[in-house]
Amino acid sequence: MDIGKPVLLWLVLSLAPALACYGQAMAPRPPEHGLVIHVYDGDTILVISGSKKMRIRLLGVDTPEKQGPYTKAEPLGEEAGLRMTELALRKKVTLIYGGDSLKDRYGRYLAHVILPDGRSLNEIMLKEGLAEAYRKFRYSRKKLYQKLEAKAKADCLGIWKLSIKACND
Repeated sequence: MDIGKPVLLWLVLSLAPALACYGQAMAPRPPEHGLVIHVYDGDTILVISGSKKMRIRLLGVDTPEKQGPYTKAEPLGEEAGLRMTELALRKKVTLIYGGDSLKDRYGRYLAHVILPDGRSLNEIMLKEGLAEAYRKFRYSRKKLYQKLEAKAKADCLGIWKLSIKACND
């Protein structure tokens, strides 16, 4: 008896659901729109979209920490938080997902955040020297973010003015 065909059929049928789920997980997520209702710090905001509240971590950038229950204050952490508040609070934003993961280990959504005028919050924080480009994971716009960081460093802006000896000579 030839068991090749039944085994092959069984294999195809048993793997079909897993492959379908894999395709859905890898498909790009469409942009979402929402309103910024709270700013936690320079790289984390709270957005309400429809009836759901989402904590959003700006994808690909890391700003200095503010003093908090689990974090120690870092130089320019307060300033980064204030700048994010000035830019984003009570603004409608578009969330564009573009990383390997939809969420980080803390359950925050990872997104590029676009203001109504088309500017990117992620890019603004980098250009002003209030953030550094995240290097650990893959995400869309990584090369651009690294170029923006390099320009802010070269211009001795924000955190780079504090940390680069050449900026202080």
